[in-house]
Amino acid sequence: MTKYILHGGETSRQSPDNKKFFSEVTNSLSDGATILCIYFSSEKEKWLNKFEQDKLNFSSTTRQKVFKFVLADDKTYTLIEQIKQADAIYLRGGNTEMLKEVLSKVENLGELWQGKVVAASSAGVYVLSKYYYTNSMDDIYNGFGVLPIKTFCHYAEEKSDKLVRLKKYGEDLEVYAIPEEKFFIIER
Repeated sequence: MTKYILHGGETSRQSPDNKKFFSEVTNSLSDGATILCIYFSSEKEKWLNKFEQDKLNFSSTTRQKVFKFVLADDKTYTLIEQIKQADAIYLRGGNTEMLKEVLSKVENLGELWQGKVVAASSAGVYVLSKYYYTNSMDDIYNGFGVLPIKTFCHYAEEKSDKLVRLKKYGEDLEVYAIPEEKFFIIER
């Protein structure tokens, strides 16, 4: 069974809700587990800073466990090997198209993630979804469809008209409107 933890965005904020998110990612992992951190949604020069931030975020969730952190490589062959060896995968938010461009080169992505914890925020959630509404482009796009859902990250009540558009778009699938710093879990 794969555990998908889908976050509405802004994981870099220090907040009780974000602490719960990082705890949810690590609570089922054993001591010594490998967490693969993917930052393809950002410019390469920002990866290391985000990696250091997230190592602290994950490590602060427990004192009983020590995790091995791996910074994802954008070379397809290396990335596939990293995914196979990881216990958890974390897709941090940013530019969805940048993330899709790199991950589109990986065949059978959903199969590679089987049995792992897959945590995603914003752009990462969009890639996993069948359809998603993005605030930055004010439109609906296709994700990879790893999960047969529609998603709307960074959701707020004043955007309810956009949510109605998403609900009506394409086939009838479950819709998740996820506010910033909030998350939900799908196990399948």
